[in-house]
Amino acid sequence: MVWLLFEECKKVMDEIQGAPAIHDIKKKAVKAFFSLTARQVVLRAMGFVTINIVLAKILPVETLGIFNIAQSIITFFAYFSDVGLAASLIQKKEKISETDIKTTFTIQQLLVTIIAVIIIIFAPQIATFYQLDQSGMWLVRVLAFAFFLTSLKVVPSVMLERELNFRPLVTVEIAENLIFNVALIYLTFSNYGLWAFSIAVMLRSIVGVILLYYYAPIPIRIGIEKTAAKGLLQFGIPFQLNSMLALVKDRLVPLVIAKMIGATGMGYVTWSQGLTFLSLEIMSVIIRITFPAFSRLQHDKYALGIAANRSLFVTTLFVYPALFGMGAILPTLVHEVINPKWDPAIPSFYLFAVSTYWAVISTTLTNLLNAMGHIKTTLKLMVMWTILTWVLTPVLVSWYGFIGVGLASFIISFSSAFTIILAKRILDLKVLDAILIPTICSTIMAVVVFSICYYFVDSWYSLIAVIILGGLVYVGSLFLVAKDKILADLKNLKS
Repeated sequence: MVWLLFEECKKVMDEIQGAPAIHDIKKKAVKAFFSLTARQVVLRAMGFVTINIVLAKILPVETLGIFNIAQSIITFFAYFSDVGLAASLIQKKEKISETDIKTTFTIQQLLVTIIAVIIIIFAPQIATFYQLDQSGMWLVRVLAFAFFLTSLKVVPSVMLERELNFRPLVTVEIAENLIFNVALIYLTFSNYGLWAFSIAVMLRSIVGVILLYYYAPIPIRIGIEKTAAKGLLQFGIPFQLNSMLALVKDRLVPLVIAKMIGATGMGYVTWSQGLTFLSLEIMSVIIRITFPAFSRLQHDKYALGIAANRSLFVTTLFVYPALFGMGAILPTLVHEVINPKWDPAIPSFYLFAVSTYWAVISTTLTNLLNAMGHIKTTLKLMVMWTILTWVLTPVLVSWYGFIGVGLASFIISFSSAFTIILAKRILDLKVLDAILIPTICSTIMAVVVFSICYYFVDSWYSLIAVIILGGLVYVGSLFLVAKDKILADLKNLKS
């Protein structure tokens, strides 16, 4: 089904009348799609198994919480190292000059170096604020230095992306994460504790820089040329400011609540979120395909409405069974495979799961609105979600502890109804028709899987067998409930 959506995008590009360069871009885009999809699947699978299953089984909850706190700190400050110069190089119509490269590299490294030095110097104060021990403080410092090393990859990465040459980037990222996960597991089992994260992060950063410059050996020079800087910043700064709300909403709140709930609470929250958001990886792949297709169809509201309805149906067809299935096996997964110490995080998972259920709808529709050029509408929605997050999350955390994070997400998710209302004002959307069948069939599958897990599953092998059975139940339910609709949608999706 995803393949059919992709084929539609290819056909749209084939219809473009233009120079051979367009055909070349299309071919590169095809390769980029498969490269990025493969990367997403491989990296997500490695990270999920390592953090959420293997390490969750043996490490204290607090250790994973400290790592996530340290990562959140670096991620937040990393925002201020980017003034949109990378995006400026990618979108620049003219050929990139050596002056552009030199100016971008120099400005970027100046900002990164200043921020990394500040974090390293004030790491003891940061550790005291979040009540981290000595190894936690050094983890913050190591992540800051790794952030500096990673910034060295910006220019060669941009040059590859500009040419839609994603294969080297995918190769490097898979190698980085393979080294990180293997080293992390080995060092953890060797009783390195939190230092395992520090060493693994450093190995990943060093290998990544070396490999990327091997694939893209771009000569780097130091210097700032005023004309080049002005031209790049004219696009870069507005581009970067556009993501400010997302930063405030998604990155700053974890830093605030981490102080309130501590490392253990942070460990429970990030673990349950990781399990819940795994299913959304499917949606992100589909959105990459549908956004250009929606953009091309925006002149024809009738055709766009049909495409949007089918896109939502296909998305829920894949995401909902993954989400419901995880909910069905989670208690058994925790007790029989991972470790009962994660029991307190299970309620958070179900709160985040409801939020994810709504997020599938709201994200698909905001993607649609963006494709139609209704940026102001989606901006208003983002403002609303940011305010709700900042108001509800700290209050509920102060009342209910770390469970308050999931509770806030649960409550805010129902505001997705506004997205449906706004989208239906523009297009003839049948949201209920699109989500009803996947919801019903996913529920049937979840009930069957949960019941079997409760009575019969006591090992990895039996759990895998039940997951396979759940997949068969879901597919069988789909064809019993809506065989004609599914076949008709798949047949008509091409047109």
